[in-house]
Order: sequence, then C-alpha cells, then structure tokens
Amino acid sequence: MESNIGQMDSTFYDDYNISQILLEMLMQNQNISNEALIAHAQLLYKQLTFERDLSSFTEFRLHKAMLLYVPPILLVLGVIGNVLSFFILRHKTMTRQSTTLFLAVLSIADSLVLFIGLFRKWIGEITGLDIQHESMFLCKTITVLGYSISHYSVWLIVAVTIERFIVVCRPLQASRYCKQKRARKVVIVMIFIFLAINAHLFWTVELTEQSMNRKTVLRCDAGPKFVEFIDRIWPWIDLVLYSLFPLVILLFFNTHIIRQVVRATAGRDILQNGPLMKVDARRNTKDANLKLTIMLLTISFTFLATTVPMNVVMIASVVWRNEMDNPKQFAKLVLIRTISELLMYLNHSINFFLYCATGQKFRNIVLRMICGRSTSNISNFSDHSQHLYCSRANNNCNGHKSENETAF
Repeated sequence: MESNIGQMDSTFYDDYNISQILLEMLMQNQNISNEALIAHAQLLYKQLTFERDLSSFTEFRLHKAMLLYVPPILLVLGVIGNVLSFFILRHKTMTRQSTTLFLAVLSIADSLVLFIGLFRKWIGEITGLDIQHESMFLCKTITVLGYSISHYSVWLIVAVTIERFIVVCRPLQASRYCKQKRARKVVIVMIFIFLAINAHLFWTVELTEQSMNRKTVLRCDAGPKFVEFIDRIWPWIDLVLYSLFPLVILLFFNTHIIRQVVRATAGRDILQNGPLMKVDARRNTKDANLKLTIMLLTISFTFLATTVPMNVVMIASVVWRNEMDNPKQFAKLVLIRTISELLMYLNHSINFFLYCATGQKFRNIVLRMICGRSTSNISNFSDHSQHLYCSRANNNCNGHKSENETAF
C-alpha cells in the first residue's frame, strides 16, 4: 500500500522539513529582489511557527514516540514469529495440505514487508537517512518490490480464504482444486502478476535531483512526466489492490463460510454427501475442520481490522487535504495516520500468535520445539480426521488421509 511502502511515506508531513531549505536560502548570499526576500521570510516564519506549534501538541509528540519505539517491537515479534511459522508449517506433519503452503509463503511475504517497509521507515526515523534515496537502483527496486510484496501478502490471504470456501461450501470440488500442486502454481503465478502490475514503477519513479542554492538533494519520487499519475491516480489503484478489493472479497467468502459452518454445527449435515459415517469419525471430522476454519477466519478478520483504519485515513487525507493548516488538526491527523500505519504492519507481524491461539497441532509443534521432547499429548501429530468432503462420494476415503487432511 502507498502508505506502508514506497516513496510517498510522509503524505501528511513531507513539508515539515521545508523550513530547512528556506532557512538555507535566507542565510546564503543571493541576488534576489526585496519582494522575493520578504516572501521567503514570511513563508519561513510561517513554517517555523507551524513546527513550533506542532511540537507543543501531545498528539505530535506521541506520534514521534510511537515511530521510535513501536517498530522495533513489531519487527522482533514479526520476523521471529514468521520464521518460526514457516518452519512449523513446512514440518513433515503439516505439509499434506495446500493451506499450509499458502500460509508458509505468507510468512515469507510478511517478513519482506516488515524489512522493506517498517524497518526502513524506523531506520529513517532514527538516522534521518533512507536508503531508497541513495541510488537509482535502490529507488526503483525498493519501490517495485515494496508494492509487489505488500500486494502479494494480502492476496495470499484471499487465496487461502477462497480455498477454505471451496472445502466448506463446495466439498465435492475440494479434491480437485485444493491440492499442493495447484497451490504451488497459484503462489508462483501471483508473484508474476503483482510484479507485472507494479512494473510501471521502474520508469514512473526515479531518483530526481532537486537543486537549491548550489545544493543538490536526491529524492526517490515521481518522474517529471508522471507526477500526476503517481500523486493522484496510483494511490487509489494501490488502495484498491491492497485493501478495498481484498476486503470485499474476504467479506463475501467469509460470510458464506460462517453461514455454512453455523448450519453444520446446528446438526444439519449439509456437507455430508454419502452413507452414514461412524458417529465418532463424523464428529472428529467436523471438529477438525471447524478448528481450521476458525483459524483462517481469524486471520481474515484480523486483516480487515488492521487495514480498514488505514483505508479511512488514506481517503480522509485526500478529502481534507486543504484543511491541514491548523497545527492542532494537523497533529491529530499525523497521530491517527501513524496509529493506522502501525496497525497495518501489525497485520504482517501477528500471524504466528494467531496460529498458536487457534491451532492445536501448531501449538503442539511449538511446544515440542521449546521443550525439546515429546509428551503424550505432543507425540502423536497425525490427525486421523478427514475433510468434510471425504464422504460416500469418495467411498469414505477408504480410511486413508487425503492430501488436504486437516493440519491444524
């Protein structure tokens, strides 16, 4: 999303450092008219007053403190959690299901989002330097990869939600579509799709030289011919790709999943399509699928909860762009934006904890890794339950586990 990765990180407060440039202009010997000098002085005075007023507001000081102290917490928890998630999801007892492949790739994508976006932003906050502005190669590469990986991460959640919809609501088609081989194709194709969508940034964004009083400032920004597109059009495309469109899709499919789960839980075996199975086996099947479905629903709704605020802020920043001259209002908007942005990064940091909270088998493997030994509850990782689509149509699966057996 534009706000989390890319060259336009500071939509609200990019002009905050303009006083430095203006001050340099006034301090150097320049052959400018008195009228121009007065105009520059007035602008500088206004900007310095604005900055002084900003620093006096609790909201602005809180914004600065959050940018300094919250990112390292999210980075440590997110990167460690994502690395652990990847290895656990690729554990031999967890790899029979295509769902775990999507989630394993998601853990990699989330880590990249944190490194390219949040880590870079935090280092910039500490040092005042952004490697994105250091060379043309870094400018273009970081921008393209940043947008592509953030879009890719979100759409992996969409993909796994659609797969869960097929398993729960179209069980007879699950054995055809929900396979490891097909999942591998999907994750690879998605990479190329989002790289293609964002490839235009290789030529619409560049390292521009901004000369001011014999001093050249390099900034990764829109190329001269593409300013209108990058500043006015692309942010909306990014908003749709990263959040609005996925939000609509997730709400649609999750609504159907929840409705189907409620029906099944109420005792109407809509998902059973064959002769009566043994009561215990049927109960185990329902429970196992219900747990996995709850876990995936938790991931989806966490995404919605952590990204919707950013949607609101991005739209508000466009609608009320001309109402930011008031320092108090400006400070509030900056704080709201910072909170919503950190919430968005939280979405890329928290999945490990969601898996632990909602996945019993996942917890068991984590405990075994921590304790270094097996217990009676941990030693048997194999879940003998079968998917709800495994029914009379498949001869009750002849007691064998399918490729998509419930993993969590």
